[in-house]
Amino acid sequence: PKGYRYGMRELVHLWMAEGFIDSCNENKRVEDIGKDCFSEMVSVSFFQPIGHGFRTYYVMHDLIHDLAESLSKEHCFRLEDEKVADIPCTVRHLSVRVESMIQHKQSICKLHHLRTIICIDPVKDDVSDVFTEILRNSKLRVLYLSLYNSSKLPGSIDELKHLRYLNIINTSISELPRSLCTLYHLQFLKLSLEVKSLPDKLCNLNKLWYLERHGSWINYPYNTTLPQVPNIGKLTLLQQLYNFSAEKQKGYELRQLRGMNELGGCLNVTNLENVTAKDEALESNLHRKIHLESLHLGWSYMDDINVEDNLHLEILEGLMPPPRLRGLTIQGYRSAKYPGWFLQDSYFENLETFELANCTALQGLPTNAELLGNCCSLHLRNVPKLKTLPCLPAGLKELSISKCPLLIFVSSDEPEQHDQLENIMNIDQLASNLPLITHVGPVSKTRDIIASEFSSLEQLMALMDVDMSRIENIRSVIEREEFVIEDSINAWICCHKERMGLIYGRSIRLPLVPPSELTKLYLSSCSITDGALAVCLNGLTSLRSLALIKIMTLTTLPSQEVFQHLTMLGDLEIKSCWCLRSLGGLRAATSLSDVRLYSCPSLDLARGDEMPLSAEELIIFYCVVAANFFSSGLQHLRWLNMVGCRSLASLSIGHLTSLAKLELVDLPDLCFIEGLSSLKLHLVSLKDVPKLNAKCISQFRVQNTLFVSSPLILNHMLSAKGFIVPEVLFLRNCKEPSVSFEESANFSSLRHLYLKECEMVSLPGNLKCLTSLTRLDILECPNISSLPDLPSSLQHIRVRGCERLKESCQALGESWPKIASIRCKEFI
Repeated sequence: PKGYRYGMRELVHLWMAEGFIDSCNENKRVEDIGKDCFSEMVSVSFFQPIGHGFRTYYVMHDLIHDLAESLSKEHCFRLEDEKVADIPCTVRHLSVRVESMIQHKQSICKLHHLRTIICIDPVKDDVSDVFTEILRNSKLRVLYLSLYNSSKLPGSIDELKHLRYLNIINTSISELPRSLCTLYHLQFLKLSLEVKSLPDKLCNLNKLWYLERHGSWINYPYNTTLPQVPNIGKLTLLQQLYNFSAEKQKGYELRQLRGMNELGGCLNVTNLENVTAKDEALESNLHRKIHLESLHLGWSYMDDINVEDNLHLEILEGLMPPPRLRGLTIQGYRSAKYPGWFLQDSYFENLETFELANCTALQGLPTNAELLGNCCSLHLRNVPKLKTLPCLPAGLKELSISKCPLLIFVSSDEPEQHDQLENIMNIDQLASNLPLITHVGPVSKTRDIIASEFSSLEQLMALMDVDMSRIENIRSVIEREEFVIEDSINAWICCHKERMGLIYGRSIRLPLVPPSELTKLYLSSCSITDGALAVCLNGLTSLRSLALIKIMTLTTLPSQEVFQHLTMLGDLEIKSCWCLRSLGGLRAATSLSDVRLYSCPSLDLARGDEMPLSAEELIIFYCVVAANFFSSGLQHLRWLNMVGCRSLASLSIGHLTSLAKLELVDLPDLCFIEGLSSLKLHLVSLKDVPKLNAKCISQFRVQNTLFVSSPLILNHMLSAKGFIVPEVLFLRNCKEPSVSFEESANFSSLRHLYLKECEMVSLPGNLKCLTSLTRLDILECPNISSLPDLPSSLQHIRVRGCERLKESCQALGESWPKIASIRCKEFI
């Protein structure tokens, strides 16, 4: 249909299954040739790209669509309820957009040349009879189903002897018949998350190229772990295998990978702790899998993480990757040495991404500079013994450092500051504010941060050979089973003073100087001082994204002189930097549009003059915010999201004329919001704002989406004069046992109603009055056992995590007559 959003990968796979792609080029894979064809069609505007979140889709221009439809009318047909017409008997490719397949059964079954059936929209009836007839068409190559109303794929699927492509992602099918394993021409098998096990003989499908398991977001190449495939090594033509778990007890020895040399894309090999010898690793023949683009090698256990394991080195020696690899991740590695192939000059021809994660024995990066010569993305995560960084590659675009406590960056010209530490930290403000935000926030995260700081201190003291006995009092408080926030904060302050004294007292001072082309910098749970951060950021004119997470050594951001050169910086996240007092010269970052501040108890948010005027999205979680913080500036702000903030009795936002999204959650002090009448809000979310007064609530006007947790707040809005219920209404975490909607309210625009994690025992009884409602979602509401009468306009109902209601909605159940005619029904 016109306006359909094509995914490149999905469409190329369909072309491959139909045999449309010329595969005579031996040096290029069929999928790559298909992608080249697609890219060429995009370049001449046959397809036009559109962004949707993190994904890119493609649409066909209406004029091109008209031309294509005209030229292909003898072979391609779209079956629609609104366009009832005889289907030409010459049709080979059929797409279906009807509510009932049964009405069109005879027409479909007369198509003896049919090669393709694609169900675009879900059908509301049981199409098992129609499906049985379709299965008699042995010429079918592509079968793409949508919400097939059965949990089982019919055993007669084996009659489709020429089937190349089977897609059941958007279905409720959870069981696959053994007869599926006789479809010897099958190349693509795409399963839904409902499928938990696979037939024993699936390995007989020796022409299978792609075996995938997706959520319903197909068009996006995300793939979840497959159920166990016995003898998977027989699928030697498999071109994509996202996850391979080396578990011998399940028959997944590494030797199963030996003959699978067509594997491409990303391969994630996990549970390497089950491999006990280098010879086993060698049998995988990883170096021969020349089509692989990215490889993840992982040991998963985390017990005795400080114990070095020499066997890891032997195994990694045997898992030598192909030299054309573009991405390599090593996780859970316990040796202090790198394998020989890692140290060979120029072994990797074009390694672009390199990651070390949970590598507890490594003390540095590989010494050969050529290994990372072409690297544009470097990620170091939980490498606790890492002490120094080499000179970073000139072409590096992304740098991520997380949980590397011995990586300490101090500017060489930074003054000795540890003597003035109390003034720098503003201890009194930290000690008074942290219990406030902990009261509304997750205590477990606060406890984890305190424990992490102590662990970092221990490692630093061991490195510098400092007497550990001086921290025993701190240890006794932090390791106490009962968590007392005041005692723990005092212990953390003592711990932090000790650590800062050691950091500033070191004779060696190393700065962090990334290459000037860096676009993304992520620093978490490492040590970088104020001066070192200023040196690091100075001159990064290409930097677009900056994240500072759990950096306890920071007290203020760099000056305006530094930020004014960051002309590309658009995204800033600061999280759990407990000693950060000031945003410094942040206002000079003129391109900064997204600012996120999480759990910074020392941060002075009394006025907004430190905020960049260019800010469009502002998120503040678990901070202390003064009432006049929003009193000026921020004219471009489109989205304001505040969660768990304290000392905010009133909020003045009338001057924020660009504001479209307002989310206020867990604000126990908020009583009033000024200026609501002047705003046109597209989305409003109000949850746990117990003191917000009724007069204020009645002034909200919402154009598209409303999230609420309290029926009281909702009904204050519904009863307000002139209030129109927006298109989407989301009721979440409602504690009341019953909810009723104000019947005098204007529900004419309401299309979608979502209920999630509510404790109510029944739905509002007047749902039938919502005459424009087309979709109803009931998620994780375990107390609801039946449905009331529903409006005839309803086309889609989804029930998840509601066992009692799910039982009532089964055939012959109490609620079945109320949903039998609904086109799309999902029960999960």
